Amino acid sequence: MDDVIELAAFGTTFEAQTAAAHLATEGIVTSVVTDDAGGAIPSMTFLEGGVRLLVNASDIARASELLKDWEADPVSDSADNDVQV
Repeated sequence: MDDVIELAAFGTTFEAQTAAAHLATEGIVTSVVTDDAGGAIPSMTFLEGGVRLLVNASDIARASELLKDWEADPVSDSADNDVQV
């Protein structure tokens, strides 16, 4: 990845990884970052501001639009996501 920036923050690693998988199907490279003591202390995620989804700076506009469309899809489970874009 070249310059990376935060696209969104999620409440859980699962939600962030699901969004990352969706963006990957569209050819966007992502990285999911969290500090939860290797999964041993999941509540640490909230202290760190959530699970962060990072993308290349050059992909931010397209990734943001894809993520918003994905969240708005009523058929998708993402309608219940706690996403902060």
